[in-house]
Amino acid sequence: MNLERAYQVMAEDGLDGLILCHPTNVFHLTGYTDHVALMHDTPSAFVLLARDPRQAPGLVMSQFLYYYSFADTGIDFPLQTFLFTGWDSQLQPGQASPPFTFGDTGQAPLRRFERRRIEVNSAGLARAALSNGAGVALSRAARAMGLDRGRVGHDSMVVPAMCAAEGLNAVLVPADRSLRRVRMIKSALEISMMRLAAKANADAALAAVKSVRAGANHAELRAAFVSECARRGATAQMMQIDTILAETSGGSLQDGSAFAIDCLSHGLHYFGDFGRTVFVGEPTRTMKRATDAISLGWDAVREQLRPGLRYSDIKRIGTEALRKAGYQLDVAFTCHSVGLSHTDEPGRGVSGGYWVKDDILLQENMILSVDLPVRQAGMGGSAHLEDLTLITRTGGEQINDTAQRTITI
Repeated sequence: MNLERAYQVMAEDGLDGLILCHPTNVFHLTGYTDHVALMHDTPSAFVLLARDPRQAPGLVMSQFLYYYSFADTGIDFPLQTFLFTGWDSQLQPGQASPPFTFGDTGQAPLRRFERRRIEVNSAGLARAALSNGAGVALSRAARAMGLDRGRVGHDSMVVPAMCAAEGLNAVLVPADRSLRRVRMIKSALEISMMRLAAKANADAALAAVKSVRAGANHAELRAAFVSECARRGATAQMMQIDTILAETSGGSLQDGSAFAIDCLSHGLHYFGDFGRTVFVGEPTRTMKRATDAISLGWDAVREQLRPGLRYSDIKRIGTEALRKAGYQLDVAFTCHSVGLSHTDEPGRGVSGGYWVKDDILLQENMILSVDLPVRQAGMGGSAHLEDLTLITRTGGEQINDTAQRTITI
């Protein structure tokens, strides 16, 4: 997480801190992937961030998972750790069960990760006493970090419910908008991860398309994309083919046709987003003209990308370039920020839930996508162009393969 940005956003949005439990936000703040929450589809850990930058982030989680899972990540930066177990009816009321770790049989030397688990677990237990349950641990963490009062942002109704049960007096407010404002401006580490994600996604899309021929069906092309993503350590999320999202589509690639692809995957939680037009054999004049048009529009936009530009400016620049060149095409020029999700920007005036797209101002260290699909039918095909751009202090830098704007198979 870009902590400097987080402190700035909390100050601007009147938040004294954050208490979060969604796996994406747990990962963003700590680098820890909460696999149990992903499996169970319910929170299993909490992270806390106070607006006071002198305080390290807080982590609330099961002692066993801290030993068995968190220790394996290699995460080694300051955290205020609050661990919990269950309560034991054989102990005094309110007393936590003893910590649990795997016993050592002594039949072979402990392996490196087994030793690390013991070391990390011991250090975590030394920081704070075990709590008898998640609610008690969360209460202790909130009080220790001054988040038992004031105005605190959350990302799930689990948080205010648990805080109320523990008698905390903080005013809990939805923080989706604030969190998206933080996520939109990447840290240096996030930018490096986005470079990897964007490259893997674009390379996988290109390899998948080049592996098929006329007669292949949509399912085979999607399967190829999934396989090529896996080869590069990424997880395929979606492949739109010829404007069709439905994975049950029965279409096939016909000689002489042209179709758009829009490919989305993620690696280490960060997303790549890539669009191109594929020609099966020689393109028709109509479709070649369409791809020439969106390429011209993209060049016009790229030349002017810089901090201070708004999404509406980008649409205007692209649309005017097409009009001046004599093209009568409806091209979207839709912008969105990409990161821990396909669209990680805030919506207009809404703190959580459904939001309306806002006219975002470009800022340094955003990762921007400009979607350029042709939004018209009856052309004998479909066309698209999409790349990811890092917004720098002086302009824009492409972070995926941009050499091939159309692909012929």
